[in-house]
Amino acid sequence: MPPPSPSSPPPRLLAGGDHLQPPTSASSPEHPFLSAHLLLPSPSPSPADLSSPHLPHALAFAFLTQPSTLPRHLLVALHAAGGRFPAFYQAFASALLSFPFPLLLPHARARLLLAASELARAAAPGFGTLLASLLRRVPFPGDARLLELFTEHASFLADEEPLLVLLASAAFAFLRLLARNRLAPAPGSAECKDCKECKSAKSLEECRGKLVSFCVSMLRDHFQVCALIGRDLVRSLHELALVPEFQPLWRDLMPDRVGDVCRMSTPGWCTALAVTAEMETQLLYQLWFARKHLMVPGGEERIPDIVRFICCGYHPTNEVMNSGVIARWVVIGWLLTGCSKGYVMANAKLALFYDWLFFEEGRGSIMNIEPAMLQMVNLVPQYADISNMLLEFLFLLIDNYDVRRKDAIACCVRSAFEALVKKRVILSLEPLTCCEKLSPLLRQKLVAFVSSSNPGGS
Repeated sequence: MPPPSPSSPPPRLLAGGDHLQPPTSASSPEHPFLSAHLLLPSPSPSPADLSSPHLPHALAFAFLTQPSTLPRHLLVALHAAGGRFPAFYQAFASALLSFPFPLLLPHARARLLLAASELARAAAPGFGTLLASLLRRVPFPGDARLLELFTEHASFLADEEPLLVLLASAAFAFLRLLARNRLAPAPGSAECKDCKECKSAKSLEECRGKLVSFCVSMLRDHFQVCALIGRDLVRSLHELALVPEFQPLWRDLMPDRVGDVCRMSTPGWCTALAVTAEMETQLLYQLWFARKHLMVPGGEERIPDIVRFICCGYHPTNEVMNSGVIARWVVIGWLLTGCSKGYVMANAKLALFYDWLFFEEGRGSIMNIEPAMLQMVNLVPQYADISNMLLEFLFLLIDNYDVRRKDAIACCVRSAFEALVKKRVILSLEPLTCCEKLSPLLRQKLVAFVSSSNPGGS
């Protein structure tokens, strides 16, 4: 791509209006890319250019600003440099990822997906990192190509052990997108309102149908890969139990596998997929966060995923916890107050207690179950109704979540209580068992439950 003529302004990659510095300004995020591109003015880089440290940024600029189908010389330069220098592909992917994604113009986003497609087609080092980053952005306008990418390359990814996590990540990201939108996207949902694929499709059903088809295919053809998600796979499928396409899975595939999958803790990288990088960074800014992410059509449905991320994906060090930052259990309590819909509240409480139902000391992290315990104990003096609600919900889960495995679940919950005391998350259960503000029936039930002998697993 020839450089822009001096008389014409350079193409823009980022949105932001007049206050955003132009690419020619050294303070602009676009400046390093434009500068690198101007240093390599030839449409076809020479052998010397292939070794230039500026080439990754120059090609990234060319890929993202090209107004039409990518010309062959760009692809030749990309793969020539990648074939000659093993680290080049990774540097090119890193250059693409260095842009502030939320500010990318629609054209640049589409070109970013095209670049990801080209790297995936070549199985180039670095394409996994790029695709994983894009998955964390789902949904975003124009992301239908991302789904197509994973559909195209599913068999290849499933055969390459280092890439299994990437394929599992895709399955989880798209399952959560379906679960948040339930049977159909919320009217005016932020998830779909700017999606050109949805607008150009015959209906939103067509867009949803592609997601369902991919997820069902993944579960049937690559179940062992999906199992890497851990117990949140079952949580997601429970939320989709009323979707007709998923019902045969419950009948034919899941009955014999639920127990084993639920014993597997959900890894932190997995729960992080359900919240964007901006959401993770901004989560502590509660009011801003609520206005930006929750007080929008379809935003409330994200709360269960955020609760899961806080429980499983964000484990602060002791130094951080002692620094005065807001505690995880406080953030979760605030999120629960934002649930106005009954099914969202139920799913959020399930997300909070989910690891309790399958907890085994030595296998699961105590940090996953800590927030629920601290919330019940710390809120009892002033907000006993919340502690009552949570404890009552926990007992309902023990009795009803999986009747066939009721004894095994009771054993796991009992182990969770014991581990929380043993690890000194709390000194004892007395704040609950001896608190007169707590329901007498619940106190009696808790005392009986924790003191009863292990009934054994089923």
